Amino acid sequence: MMLMRPSLFITSISLSSNLKPSLFQRTLGFAWSAAAYRDGEDGRSFSSSTLHAITRQSDGTIFISPDNNSQHSASVILCHGLGDTGNGWVDPAMYLASKLPHVKFILPTAPTQPVTLNMGMPMPSWYDIIGLDSRSNEVCNGLDESMDKILELVENEVGECNGVGAVDYSRIVLAGFSQGGALALYTGMTSFRKQKNPTAADVQQKGLGLAGIVIMSGYLPRSSSFTIASGSETTPILHCHGTEDSVVAVEAAGLSKDRVSSLMEDKGGKKELYQVKTYRGLDHSVLMEELDDVSAFLNKVIPPIVR
Repeated sequence: MMLMRPSLFITSISLSSNLKPSLFQRTLGFAWSAAAYRDGEDGRSFSSSTLHAITRQSDGTIFISPDNNSQHSASVILCHGLGDTGNGWVDPAMYLASKLPHVKFILPTAPTQPVTLNMGMPMPSWYDIIGLDSRSNEVCNGLDESMDKILELVENEVGECNGVGAVDYSRIVLAGFSQGGALALYTGMTSFRKQKNPTAADVQQKGLGLAGIVIMSGYLPRSSSFTIASGSETTPILHCHGTEDSVVAVEAAGLSKDRVSSLMEDKGGKKELYQVKTYRGLDHSVLMEELDDVSAFLNKVIPPIVR
């Protein structure tokens, strides 16, 4: 039998397993396990934020919100990778929240559906993956439906409680790991804001114009048909990638940057807005240095608001 790449071939092992962290990382691709154990050299670890509260919805979406709602001035929607759930990213999100007390983190969970690459095995997946080559990457059945789910979360933040606790598009960041990073990038750059009066023929659709996008070990899906919605060409993008990624090769970061930044420049944006950071020796996972870089990026694009 052909062996699949480790983080794409997901077994039925559950989170309650007593497997060693390194096997968890290789078999399940849960990013938090690598990050928690790659920090031993400097003694750091994930720390829970006492300034945030966790709530969970029946659909698997997790909200990590500032205890004091008046402090909430920005939101990050963080999408997990293939075979994972929102719960797999609670620890990294709490670590980021401890540095960003004004930010709400939203962790959605993908629908469980068969994945062609994994012999049709059902698992949480934002869209179907039929192969690892660039041609297969153009299909992505289910991507549009997942985009709708993320856009609904965005619009909920913009219009939350009729303005109470709401944030502007420019205070929202889409982020994700692996397949979730691909979803974040494609959704954030190609989607339009919800029109308040969709029947008005003279209203031009406007891109989301988000505060930023974070991609960890991800890539650009549907590259050949990719376009940038007007107004999103100035969106800052941080792409983090391990040099030894055995699932999504580090070259994907450069190819994604080339394609996206070229189109950004064509629309009047700057190529420098797409920043790639690589991490020597890192496989398909994350580590503390990377999360610190993500934290610094978030502090830059959604800084605290002095009231």
